[in-house]
Amino acid sequence: MRPSSLALWLAATLLSQPLCAAELLFVDAAPLTITPQQWLEQRLGVTLAPDYDRTSLLGHHHSFHQLVNGLPVATTQAAVSIDPAGKPWRLYHNLRPLTASQPGCDASGNLEPLLTSLRDAGSQIDPLGPVEAWYWRTGETLVPALRQRVREHKEGNAKASHVQLFASCDGSQELGRWGDIATTQALQVADAGDVSVLARVFDPDPRTQLQDASLVWHDSLVLADAAYQDKVALPVTRQGSDYVLSGPHARVVDAMEPSTAPYRADNPLAFRLTRDDLGFADINAYYHLDLAQRHLEALGFANLIPGALDIDTDAGFQDNSLYDPFERRLELGRSGVPDAEDPMVVWHEFGHAVQHHIVPDLGDEGDWGAIGEGFSDYLAASHRQRSEAGRNFEPAMVFNWDARFTDRAPRQLDDLRARYHPDYNYPAHRTINGSNGDQLWGTPLFQALLAAVAEHGELARDEFDRLVIEAHFGLGPAIRMPQLARLTVDTAERLYPARHYGRLLEQAFRQHGLLQAPVNIALADGSAIELGKRQSVVLSLSNPGTTAVTLHSLSLTLPGGLQADPYQWQASTLAAGASMTTTLRLLAQTPLACGDVAALPVSLALTGASPSERQWQQQLSLPIGTPVISRANGQSLTLKDALSADEKGLSQTSLMVEKTQARVSGELQLSLDLQHQALDELEIWLNSPSGTRVQIWDKGYSPLPRLKGVFPTELQSLQPLSQLTGEPLAGKWTLEVVDNAPGKQGRLNGWSISQRTGAQCGEPVAPPDDGIIHFDTADSSGGGTISLLWLLPLALWRRLARRG
Repeated sequence: MRPSSLALWLAATLLSQPLCAAELLFVDAAPLTITPQQWLEQRLGVTLAPDYDRTSLLGHHHSFHQLVNGLPVATTQAAVSIDPAGKPWRLYHNLRPLTASQPGCDASGNLEPLLTSLRDAGSQIDPLGPVEAWYWRTGETLVPALRQRVREHKEGNAKASHVQLFASCDGSQELGRWGDIATTQALQVADAGDVSVLARVFDPDPRTQLQDASLVWHDSLVLADAAYQDKVALPVTRQGSDYVLSGPHARVVDAMEPSTAPYRADNPLAFRLTRDDLGFADINAYYHLDLAQRHLEALGFANLIPGALDIDTDAGFQDNSLYDPFERRLELGRSGVPDAEDPMVVWHEFGHAVQHHIVPDLGDEGDWGAIGEGFSDYLAASHRQRSEAGRNFEPAMVFNWDARFTDRAPRQLDDLRARYHPDYNYPAHRTINGSNGDQLWGTPLFQALLAAVAEHGELARDEFDRLVIEAHFGLGPAIRMPQLARLTVDTAERLYPARHYGRLLEQAFRQHGLLQAPVNIALADGSAIELGKRQSVVLSLSNPGTTAVTLHSLSLTLPGGLQADPYQWQASTLAAGASMTTTLRLLAQTPLACGDVAALPVSLALTGASPSERQWQQQLSLPIGTPVISRANGQSLTLKDALSADEKGLSQTSLMVEKTQARVSGELQLSLDLQHQALDELEIWLNSPSGTRVQIWDKGYSPLPRLKGVFPTELQSLQPLSQLTGEPLAGKWTLEVVDNAPGKQGRLNGWSISQRTGAQCGEPVAPPDDGIIHFDTADSSGGGTISLLWLLPLALWRRLARRG
């Protein structure tokens, strides 16, 4: 079972039309004397039309789309957040001034030629609205278009998709399509739910409640009474002589095949069932959806989801559940473990409902796929943590009842190896850079929650849920994880300035590379100083953001044994993408020794960044003595293609690390440059001289046809290189590439193995073995044992080549 939103099947029906990258900006502005729309138009130099407004705990959020020649432009979005004092504090947009060289289409036209061709291809098409004149955006070009909202059900798909179709002015050619906006209003008047009955439910799941790691679901399973929560209050509605599972927050329905009538009873005592009774799944799912809605209201979001959400607990024989944002319905699968038995499944799908009501135009662009799954996993795990059993038994597991039915590993919220790669988008349920992308977002949220409860007590549970939900307001469909991470930290600081939630979130996000520094601080390549010699060290500062920052002060925190000459900093402004250097004069003395790496924290005071980043610190590592690197380079290789699904292509190449007494340490690096037309068809293995096999790649997702970088500093292997720690470094290393499908070509451009094995201060010395030295080396040619300073020109070439 793989709970998800509509992202999986909706993405399959939409053409790939990526949004332009969106900007998230924090601003300091005076209270508005004009409308939010006028303020945003003046700031961005565009004309806007309203989309939707949202009210949250921190203020009001106004969303718009762009107009050109009075016509809407597809895939454009801008939002501004206004605090209770009327001051804008944040804006999010993917706009730029655009002009159209062609007039718009005649809105009296139609899309019948296109709709007919889609029907002929096997799709059932139901128009949902009038034909309108729009512009379709392709890069910087605006193409006149007719737009119509439709419901499309493709042959073979279990679900229909709701899309906006964009066609040429004659209605014959499809220009593109985009997901429709979710339904956020109640589709019918909710029942009162004014009768309270007593029910029996799972809360948490039976495996967790019984704390039995051997317990798995099977058809004839009979559970002890201790597996249930008994006599819990359940709000139901009296309809005639029956009591039905319907109330102000939830309603059990039969909307999907197979046809299964929702449970109802003529006796108010008939809701204390067990899992082998017909109706238990309905009662359990209804209880948790009602509870989740009440929790959302208690957090302060009472008006976010109006009316009742529907839930179908028998929505098909697939091992999958979803939230349908157009029907406002949770649909739970029943293959294997009935999903309605696992409370985490209901809370997870409710998480998708929360997001779709805050950001109704979100889809699977940017990183929303993995963000949606990670957030919903967090919300489900947060609820599970409210029970003592959930805190004590496998606390980081997601769907601990449902996902234990097969041999598939459940998702976990303790994936501390997961690292963000800025060159990738993160759809739902994909293994990216060695980890499940859903876990990449869910893990830091959950780990920060645990830290918050440990520091602030039980009150942190509601407060943390509140701030994580609040952080979603004022966004749009192209958000990336680093942007939402920064926004979540900022939200924590605004909602709870007296708590340490912002710091805990920042620490958790940085563990996974999810927070971009406002200013990157680095020592020049090859920096190292000798003991007893006063030397110059060049410090570089660069602005990776999209707006200028002003650096008001720079200060150092010197460790014992390191001295610095007096240093006078002049305030400087760094434009977006700009860099500068400054020079420090340093002297290393005892207790520092040759081979040590001195920690050198650098602190900046700056403006132009988000409020939580204006006091910034970054720790640098300064080697004492020139590091000595053992390195060996492998040859390039044309990869063997598979001949069939059964006859795979196996490519092997080896290199020799020369004799050294060094053992593999945490500084071992594998540099890899491999190109292939379908990286998701490849397996990559590294074999050590001792015969240990480490899987680097297993048919992983990549939006690019090239896998290039350094493991584990830039990329993460599927299995950690730490498995090799303690083995001899010297000897024959072998790289294996297995191609699992025929027809696509590839090439290994190069690879290398390297590790710092010592330092040179006049004479080479062995490296310390205390495990605290961390020094990242750059890729280069050559082999054997070399001084890092010799690598400086090649490291510079590598950096320039990457920019190209």
